[in-house]
Amino acid sequence: MSAIGILGGMGPQASAKLYELLIEGTKAYTPAAVDDDYPEIVLLNVPVPNFISNKNDLQKAKQMLIDSTKLLEKAGCTINGIACNTVHILLPELQAATKVPFLSIPNLVAQKIKAAGFERVGLLATPTTLQSTLYDDALEGIATVVRPNKELALYIEKTIYKQLDDSLTTKDKGLFIKEVDDFMASQQLDAVILGCTELPLVYGDFKNSRVIDTLQVLCDALLKRYFETDRQLGV
Repeated sequence: MSAIGILGGMGPQASAKLYELLIEGTKAYTPAAVDDDYPEIVLLNVPVPNFISNKNDLQKAKQMLIDSTKLLEKAGCTINGIACNTVHILLPELQAATKVPFLSIPNLVAQKIKAAGFERVGLLATPTTLQSTLYDDALEGIATVVRPNKELALYIEKTIYKQLDDSLTTKDKGLFIKEVDDFMASQQLDAVILGCTELPLVYGDFKNSRVIDTLQVLCDALLKRYFETDRQLGV
């Protein structure tokens, strides 16, 4: 048996959305008419402390995620994903804890940007992701990464927390779409990466090929790996 493993809970809403996307995306591979048309999915909602705002909780969060990674392997997962961009700063340690490969969101996004020919891309994300080189490393030699100014970065952070505590209004969501469009226009960007998995939930179903939904990118890659590789090999 093969199964898709998801380290989730950071936050729970994004993890739930990824599960929905995986179910919906199955239609591209099977009739999706009966239960066994769908992939086996193991979703762990890991209640890690907020190490983004409190760096003192980083070690505790890391150990919880390492333990959960080992649990995914015991559950029979053959390919893993993390429903959170920021946690990718811990990906080397998590990968070292298991033989099951993780798909890296920044690397998957880089492949998409390279295929599209984008050369100048904006990054909207948590402060931790913005301060890291996750996307700079993945996009080296492919595209230039443009970060928001302090004001916009603070607005994005507040918007993420509003999504997490379910206090976003319809007006908030409309304003966020406008901020994305203004960022793209003012910085002359080819595309914008929604580099926090909460942000696609804020952006909603308004499709724009120049706005990269990192949840959808991860979903597509997990399903492709599951149906075209692991399942065919019978692993």
